[in-house]
Amino acid sequence: MSLTFKAITESQHEAFISALAAGQYNLLLGAGASMDASNLLGRLPSGEAFKEELCRVTGASTKHSLQRVFSLLNDTQVDEHVTARFINCKPGRTAELISHFLWRRIFTWNIDDVLQHHYGATKTKQKLRTIHYKDEFKEASSLSELMEIHLHGTVLFPSKGYVFSREHYIQQAQTVNPWMSVLSTFMRSEPMIIAGTSLDEPDLDHYLSFRSDLTSREDRGPSVLVTREDDAITADLCRRHNLLHFVGWTSDFLEYCVELLPHPPMPEELAPAELRDLIPTGISRAASIAFNSDFQLVPGSAAPATSSRFQYGHVPTWQDFAARLDVPRSAGPNLIVQIEKMLADAKFPSKLVLLVGVAGSGKTTIVRRAAFELSKRGVRTFECSALSRIDRSTADVLNAIEGPTVVMVDNFADQAAAIGETIERLTRPDIVFLAAERSYRLNYLETVLTEKNIEVVRAPSNSQGDVERLIERYFESGNLGDHNILKHKSSYSQQLSKDPIAIGCCRILNDFKPLSRILDDIMGDASAPELERYLTVSVAQHCFMGGLRYEILLGAADRAGIRKQFGSDNPLPLTYADVGKEFVIPENSTLSEKVLERAQNELRSSLLRTFVSLANEIQPFVSRATIKRRMPEARLAGRLFDYDDVAGKFLGDRAEEFYSATREQWKWNSRYWEQVALLNLAKFHRDPTGDDADQYLESAVQHARHAVAIEFHPFGLTTLGKILMTQMLLPGHSLSTSFNEAFERLSTAIEREALWSRRAIQPFLALFRGVDRYLESGGALEGHQRDTLRSLLTVADHRFAKENEVVEVSASIRHRTKL
Repeated sequence: MSLTFKAITESQHEAFISALAAGQYNLLLGAGASMDASNLLGRLPSGEAFKEELCRVTGASTKHSLQRVFSLLNDTQVDEHVTARFINCKPGRTAELISHFLWRRIFTWNIDDVLQHHYGATKTKQKLRTIHYKDEFKEASSLSELMEIHLHGTVLFPSKGYVFSREHYIQQAQTVNPWMSVLSTFMRSEPMIIAGTSLDEPDLDHYLSFRSDLTSREDRGPSVLVTREDDAITADLCRRHNLLHFVGWTSDFLEYCVELLPHPPMPEELAPAELRDLIPTGISRAASIAFNSDFQLVPGSAAPATSSRFQYGHVPTWQDFAARLDVPRSAGPNLIVQIEKMLADAKFPSKLVLLVGVAGSGKTTIVRRAAFELSKRGVRTFECSALSRIDRSTADVLNAIEGPTVVMVDNFADQAAAIGETIERLTRPDIVFLAAERSYRLNYLETVLTEKNIEVVRAPSNSQGDVERLIERYFESGNLGDHNILKHKSSYSQQLSKDPIAIGCCRILNDFKPLSRILDDIMGDASAPELERYLTVSVAQHCFMGGLRYEILLGAADRAGIRKQFGSDNPLPLTYADVGKEFVIPENSTLSEKVLERAQNELRSSLLRTFVSLANEIQPFVSRATIKRRMPEARLAGRLFDYDDVAGKFLGDRAEEFYSATREQWKWNSRYWEQVALLNLAKFHRDPTGDDADQYLESAVQHARHAVAIEFHPFGLTTLGKILMTQMLLPGHSLSTSFNEAFERLSTAIEREALWSRRAIQPFLALFRGVDRYLESGGALEGHQRDTLRSLLTVADHRFAKENEVVEVSASIRHRTKL
């Protein structure tokens, strides 16, 4: 077949076909993509023809732009000559060709309803959802869902307005418009097909300005500009923005694609065949696709790795285990025995085995090795992705799969609530969850899963024999700097025996230097852009273990030399968290935490810039919809703004600058105002008798009230109640008035948590502490408050029996009230 691309290499063409089949492309469409459609007023016009129609209506000269002519229309004329001109369209061949393929997203400047009519009337691979540019950001649940984002409005929602005039366009560019920002982000490096648009569109220039040879990726399908224009301007445009030029109409290009790929896969067919075969036919298509997105099947065998990044800190692959690159640890066989016992005993009280240990203790390697061995023994074993959202239908799929089943979940705290809900919905006894998490999060997990029996296993400390075997592994793979070390293994192993195993690996690679010197070296050897990127990704992973979307990293940090930072020889190497290579993490997560600790003490100004840039870059991807659906950026933001655990910890006194610098982008978000309230509360507690103390506390109350006004959520209610319980004790404030409101807010938070089947301890603790202080200060409970408190104390006895602080304050309250 003769290619119709202006110029394309064989490898580019293969990458194009592969990405097209996998549904990796975004479409950006102009008027040319709809010109073979029609409605009662005839064929849909091109941009120039539409301008001439409006010139006849307004009396304007055709020498003026469409934007200027549109600005002359009144509301009635917009209804009659714009909305009516593009509504109730009969699709043409182009729409049919578009629906032949899977698309990641469709962005369009067209206001017509051509694709809506085609996808609505035809059985297609994807279900189309219409998005207006004023809508908040949403992400498709899977490839079975396709969003068409109308960047200039749509006739389906005429009351929301159109963007035709320059005034409207400028207004949108100046406001925080999520969809303009999202497209700008994706344009940097995601595979794009731009078709049906004039090359002198100001919109196109705006979006292409975010894309260059530096931002585009060679490991993705090439991006394509489809246009009949073939001159020096087009060639220069493609060169500057790293686009391939397909010479032809949009329909020509799509026909060409159909010839290349006459039978593209359905969304569910993109999952590995062995995973698809396990899911019974009775499971809905949506549930099957969601499960395939969240879980991978652990193989029962793998070809031994011939090259590996495991010893540099990368998460071990199944091929690494097949090559036995890991050091045998006693916890692995013990986990396997425990799980086999739980699978065999239908009456075993627990469904969850949790391995806990300090950062770098080898938890990930241990649980992945156990999962690999279980799969080799014939147990169906799944790995939960760090990016998974754990749909409610997960339990339905697991219940339907036959045979003993294990689900492995690393960094368990990120998924604990969703996994807990899944366990509640299981009806089979032979399913066990194998999880790993850092020790300091155990209390949180036991609180979230208070009604679940958890088998807790402690990751073992390193024995000298473990360390000696580790040194031998590095020697066998040629990664030992000084082979004389083998002659003195005992001496060197003693040096490492007190370090977490991940730190030990790092020291072996660096000639057994102390960790502080290693940090000096690698941070000193890295360029400024490399250090900036590493800090950005490290902060992101500290907040969300799935890391940071590659396209967002390009905007949040300097891009210079980014491709080189994915090599293991880089002083601060990065890697990908997922098979699709969309999310970036540090190659060695333990080392990245140590770099963050160093930055916290020595590079606080750089860290502040990192926090601000990261927060503002992810903002367009965070909305109420993405928060509810636990999308990656929403989960990242929830932790990034957390004053107590993250922002205050890393930024110290400069945390206030962080919240100030992000206010304009985040002021819509209740979580933002909760954390600002907690910042002011902390300032009050630092000096409760200072001149500004009352002002800090009053600001905390106001910001907490504002958070509740934005969203009546248990988190905001808890924060407000907690602050009011502090305020009630201050001279000049009514003890009972502040207490009564705080009691009502906190009890409401607990009620709403219960409705959502959640087990948060924070509102209970805030309420009980406040009640205890109130009674100590001479306050008296009202009758309904005593009844509510009695009920909540009973609930707490059941849910939080292992929480010492809850037990102690509950006992104090009972002593004071005789409840």
